[in-house]
Amino acid sequence: MLLAGTTKTLGKLAPLRGPLVLTALCTTPILLWARAAPLEARFSGSFASLTSVAVLCAFAGTAAFALNLLLGARLRVVETLFGGLDSMYKAHRVLGQVAFTLLLGHVVFVLAGRATISTGTAVELLGPGAGWTVFAGVLAFGAMAASILTTLFVRLGHEVFVYVQRTFGFIFLAASYHVFTTTGAKAQSVALNRYMAVLATLGIAAFAYRSLFGNVLVRRRRYRITTVNRLDEFVTEIVMEPRGQPLTFTPGQFVFVNFRSLALSEELHPFELSVERQVFSFRAGEVGNQFHPFSITASPGEPTLRVTVKAIGDYTRALRRLEPDAEAVVEGPYGSFSHWNVPSGRQVWLAGGIGVTPFLSMARSLGDRNGQSIDFYYCVEHDEEAHFLDELQAIASRRDDFRVTVVARDREGFLSAQRLANENADLVSAHVLICGPPAMIDNLRAQLTTRGVPEGQIHAEEFGFAKLGRTGSTTARPRRIPVPLTALVGALSAAVALIAIGLLVAGFAT
Repeated sequence: MLLAGTTKTLGKLAPLRGPLVLTALCTTPILLWARAAPLEARFSGSFASLTSVAVLCAFAGTAAFALNLLLGARLRVVETLFGGLDSMYKAHRVLGQVAFTLLLGHVVFVLAGRATISTGTAVELLGPGAGWTVFAGVLAFGAMAASILTTLFVRLGHEVFVYVQRTFGFIFLAASYHVFTTTGAKAQSVALNRYMAVLATLGIAAFAYRSLFGNVLVRRRRYRITTVNRLDEFVTEIVMEPRGQPLTFTPGQFVFVNFRSLALSEELHPFELSVERQVFSFRAGEVGNQFHPFSITASPGEPTLRVTVKAIGDYTRALRRLEPDAEAVVEGPYGSFSHWNVPSGRQVWLAGGIGVTPFLSMARSLGDRNGQSIDFYYCVEHDEEAHFLDELQAIASRRDDFRVTVVARDREGFLSAQRLANENADLVSAHVLICGPPAMIDNLRAQLTTRGVPEGQIHAEEFGFAKLGRTGSTTARPRRIPVPLTALVGALSAAVALIAIGLLVAGFAT
């Protein structure tokens, strides 16, 4: 009993490991800085105090920037730390915001410190006259701000968005030059120097691995498209066979795929500028370089790899033109959303529209032997949109423990936790897996927790990796980040602020 309780507790803490590690890594340089010299001299007067707070923001912000590049490299060991790529990318987004906020604080406090001498002294720091060490920092921050504002407020095509994101690696190089050529605080601590050097090296190496030498270093498998099944005017199933060793995956996982197709290259033009649609897209690498995420719909035992795509943007619409024998390059698998990873035999699956894709792989992997007790609710707008229903019902007919229910919104309205509770007396003890539109996930999660289903028993597949949904297969809507992740990753800023305030107070007190 004790072992079981301990295992359950560790399972609940697993999603917190990544944010806790990030918090520790970003606050470590502040602690090393604080131990390097007496605080009295560092907080003796307005200029010294403001400059010291600026230094704290610089070290923590640079650490967060480096770690953000590491998260963006999609390394398997990092994904495992966060319990899945979706959770890792949520941390990636928040950490990017934290890094920018801290570096903005660095600029503000540096200028405020110089302004205590004179306004002209502060303004001089912004020009090349202050020296290349300082000006490199100005250029790096300016480029970082421009890139962030562009991604937030300009509707970009997928390829432009990807290339803008890649600029952060070069921006970090300029920022690192500024950090490591600036004399002062870090010169008093060998440990701090080494620590920042390690983080910077990891960040630059991760950027080079993913963005510069990805075609050589990242392990990918080649497939050949055998069949393109157009299920209706929007949904397409793509079947691929391996050209070498096939992919090994867990039901429910997803892959990044680059389709190299003549028909696709004819459909997607290199440039698109539309005032009416408010889109600017540069697609030089659309067919040759860019990878898009898709859920695997095949069973692990199948000889072929299958993905099912809904046309919601330029790229996914163009995939309907894919021809047999075209090449597909596959990277992955990623994700931890799977019935195999749920520590309970009693499960409720909730799919919304194309969110059925990971459940197809799970259902196809069940076989004919009873084991887990699963109720599967397949939510669609209209009955005819319930693709693969015959196959799902055939699986259910072979198993007493797998039940399929179609919920058509035009007939029955939206699925609710009240209905789930009425039809599943043991709902509170079951594990619930949800994949579908963001609004569906958010609403059902809130309803289920209100009805007593523990948050740790609700598992959702959320592909909100950024703004990829505008032309890819993911959603472009802003995602609500679960409270534990927000609290822990967001605690980076709070931790830095508290430590800075504590040091400031301690400095004045001495």
